Amino acid sequence: MLPYTICFIKRKNDILLLNRNQSPNLGLWNGVGGKLENDETADACVLREVKEETGIILSEVNYKGMITWNVDDLYNGGMYAYMATVPDTFEYDTPISTREGILEWKNLDWILLENNRGVVSNIRYFLPHMLKDDQIRHHHFIYKNEKIVSCICE
Repeated sequence: MLPYTICFIKRKNDILLLNRNQSPNLGLWNGVGGKLENDETADACVLREVKEETGIILSEVNYKGMITWNVDDLYNGGMYAYMATVPDTFEYDTPISTREGILEWKNLDWILLENNRGVVSNIRYFLPHMLKDDQIRHHHFIYKNEKIVSCICE
């Protein structure tokens, strides 16, 4: 069982991202999510974390697979990845400052820019797959010296 969940909430051509004010990924834009509690399913965790971090109550999320990683051969981690789509008319004015960081809608083109150092580095590898279809995928990343040296998508 993986320890974390992450959710990308889409409205029109924007994704709601969190600029984290704590590690990991301090100062970077990422989806919302968090750590599974004891005896909690990943689905329940992601719905709880979205509500806690954004105040948004989602009725459904789409499971998109797993994102796992190895860092410098010392640490292994992973999370269950989800997408949620809200109506184009969904009102959620940003930016919003929270205890976790700043929430803001970010345009997909900006998020996926190849040299965008403001977002978590692996997002540009897996987010396009999550947006493209309903296939469940496993993305595995290998990091050396804080850089991605390999990404395997199955």
